[in-house]
Amino acid sequence: SMMTSKPFIFTLKHFKLAIIDESSQILEPNLIGLLSAVDKFILIGDYKQLPAVVQQSEQDSGIPTINDSQKGGVIDMSILQDICLTNCRNSLFERLIRWEDHEERTEFIGILRRQGRMHPEIAEFPNRMFYRREKLEPVPCPHQLESELSYTLPSEDALDDLLKEHRMIFLPSRFCKEPNVSDKINANEAEIVVDMLRRIHRFYGDRFDAQKTVGVIVPYRNQIAMVRKGIEKLGIPELEKISIDTVERYQGSQRDYIIYGFTVRQRYQLDFLTNNTFEEDAMRIDRKLNVAMTRARLHMLMVGNPEVLRQDETFSRLIDFAKHSGAYYDIPVDRYCAGDFPVNTGN
Repeated sequence: SMMTSKPFIFTLKHFKLAIIDESSQILEPNLIGLLSAVDKFILIGDYKQLPAVVQQSEQDSGIPTINDSQKGGVIDMSILQDICLTNCRNSLFERLIRWEDHEERTEFIGILRRQGRMHPEIAEFPNRMFYRREKLEPVPCPHQLESELSYTLPSEDALDDLLKEHRMIFLPSRFCKEPNVSDKINANEAEIVVDMLRRIHRFYGDRFDAQKTVGVIVPYRNQIAMVRKGIEKLGIPELEKISIDTVERYQGSQRDYIIYGFTVRQRYQLDFLTNNTFEEDAMRIDRKLNVAMTRARLHMLMVGNPEVLRQDETFSRLIDFAKHSGAYYDIPVDRYCAGDFPVNTGN
């Protein structure tokens, strides 16, 4: 935006090459003027993660699919369709990807397949659901080669054993009807999240780093406040410094542990939770879920209401994946926080 507002820079010096990082988050009008001032450009990004924020509705920002008249003339919309300019909310990066599929052109597309963040056990679900074409592979970095979880402290209870055995866990929360309480607050889930944070802090001990060890993702500011309130009761200063934020604010970040609290209590809330979804190769690409899951290096912990989440196809597949992996633990929240359940009865 700074360079666009000062085009005279390009009269002072000519640049042969421009490299645009995170280009899937830049709208085409914000970028096209800059690219016309250079000889060659390279766009780097991931259109399966969150795009730029657009205030208009998808319908308002869309390009008409039929010919339109303006001031007595006729605009041939097929020209725009041919170059995959179908919606002004899409980035140039995404349009070129669509154009490549549309025209079966591959000479200007390159795919980076190696990722150095997620342990393979965490990357398995995103690979199945979101990256079947790219098929992400580990670099591998040292932490991606570890086959076992190394915790030196003895377990307090069965729940600690659970954390030591699985890198990806789904913990169901139950719907509790609370009068005069917003649907954007889920006290049940907040209690589980806070207890998980306490256990993670205990495991890490002196190695705990608020900026690297653990992060919490929830969809609502109300739920962030609820989790913060629970952390304060623990009296652990280090936990008060951790990042608890929405998935939009977490894009580009990473932590050893990511705790994703879905929070939703009603069917209508799924529309907000899945409002950045599109279809590709007959599969639904949920950008929010993809970003949340791919933030984790070593552990991905999820808490959500299965009765509500199962009404969405992608979340239903996620729950089935967790069950198949033996990492789905259906227990009441009071027994959960007390560690009062056998580890090997997750299904």
